[in-house]
Amino acid sequence: MKAKNIILLTALLVMGSQSISPQTKGGGLPVFDFTKDYPQKKMLLQDITDIEYIPLETSDDILLGDQSVLSAVTDKYILLHEYIRGDIFVFDRTTGKLYSHFNHKGQGGMEYNWINAGTILDERKEEIYVCSQSVQVYSLKGEYKRTLKIRTYGKEMSIFDFDDESLLIYEGVIIEPGREDKTKKEPYHLVSKNDGSLISALDLYFPKRYSNKIAQHLDGNMWRSYVLSYPKNVHDGSDLIIADISSDTIYRLSPGKGLIPLLTRKPSVHASEPRNIWMPLVITDKFMQIGKFLLDFNARGGKIPVFMYDFKTGEISRISILDAEFAVKPYGLGEWDISTFPAIAKNMTAELVQAPVMIEAYQKKRLKGNGNKVAKGLIEDDNPVVRIIKFK
Repeated sequence: MKAKNIILLTALLVMGSQSISPQTKGGGLPVFDFTKDYPQKKMLLQDITDIEYIPLETSDDILLGDQSVLSAVTDKYILLHEYIRGDIFVFDRTTGKLYSHFNHKGQGGMEYNWINAGTILDERKEEIYVCSQSVQVYSLKGEYKRTLKIRTYGKEMSIFDFDDESLLIYEGVIIEPGREDKTKKEPYHLVSKNDGSLISALDLYFPKRYSNKIAQHLDGNMWRSYVLSYPKNVHDGSDLIIADISSDTIYRLSPGKGLIPLLTRKPSVHASEPRNIWMPLVITDKFMQIGKFLLDFNARGGKIPVFMYDFKTGEISRISILDAEFAVKPYGLGEWDISTFPAIAKNMTAELVQAPVMIEAYQKKRLKGNGNKVAKGLIEDDNPVVRIIKFK
C-alpha cells in the first residue's frame, strides 16, 4: 500500500465538430505554489472516514493472482481483472460472492490479447468494456456483444467511463523514434459506447506536450520505453479530475456541467527542466489531495510530499493522513497510502488488502468497522479483501 509515495519505475492512446469548453480559463482560481513552504497537518484516517470490508469469495476455481487490479465498485458489483492473464472477475458488492468469471484472451475477433488499458463496468447497461488492442464489450457474464472502433494497441491511451452514452479517451504522447510529430495537441475526446465513433472533443489544447516516459535507445534500431508511473486523471464519482502533465490547471469534467477549472499552479510546468509535476490522489466534497514530484528520469524514486486543498476555506497544507489499521510502524502510526484508483461513488475510495495483512491487524486488534468480523474467518491463502473508505 505504498504506491502513492514511491515513484514506480516501470517499462511498459480527432477532433470533431463539437467540443466541451471550460467555463473559465483560470481567472480568479486558487493557486498552488510549488515553491511555498505550506503548514503541515496530520489527520487520522479513522477519524475522517467510515471503513467497510468485503471479503471476496475464495475456492479452487476462484483464486486471484498477484497482478489483480481493482477496477470498479458500484452499488451492486465489484470488478477486478488480471491484465496479463486476462481473467475478469465480477463479485457481488454486498456479499463478496462471485457473480461471474471469464477469460477471453486470444487472437480472435471477439477476444483480447491482454488488458493493457484496463476494464470499465457500466452497471446500468450491465456491460464490461475490456480495453486491449481494441475495446471489446461483454455482458457481465462474459458473452461477447460488440467491438468498439478504438485502436489502443501500441499507444499510451487511457479510457474512462463518462456517462450513459460515452467514454472519455486520453491519447498520450508518442515517443517512438521518428513518430514524435504524430502526437496530438488535443488529446481528450468523447466516443460512443455503441461503436466507438467520435462524439465530441474537450477544449483542451496543448501546444507543447510532455510525457511521463522516454524512449531508451538500444543496439541497432531497437528501443524501449522507460516510464515514471503516477496517476494523472482519476475518477470522482461520476465526474473525472483531469490533471494533465502539460497543463497548469486541474479540471473537473462533469457530465452535467462540462469542464470546470479547479486549481492552477505557479510556477508554470513549462518553467523548469526537470519538470515539477502534480497529481490528484483523493478527491472528496471537502478537499482534494495532491502529490508533487520532479519528473526526473535519472532519479531512483523517493517519498512524495502530499498536500490538501480545502474547497471551503481555500487553504492549502502539507498533509499526512495516518492509518491506525495497516500503516503502523514499530515506533508509531504510519501514513496511509492509497494504492489503487478504482471507479467508485463520490467521497469514497477502495483498495485491496491481502488476507495475511488482515489477519495480522486482527490479531493486534487494530481493525475498524466490520473488519474484525471479516478477518476472523480468513486464512492466509484466501483472496484479498476489498477495503472501502468513505470520507465523512
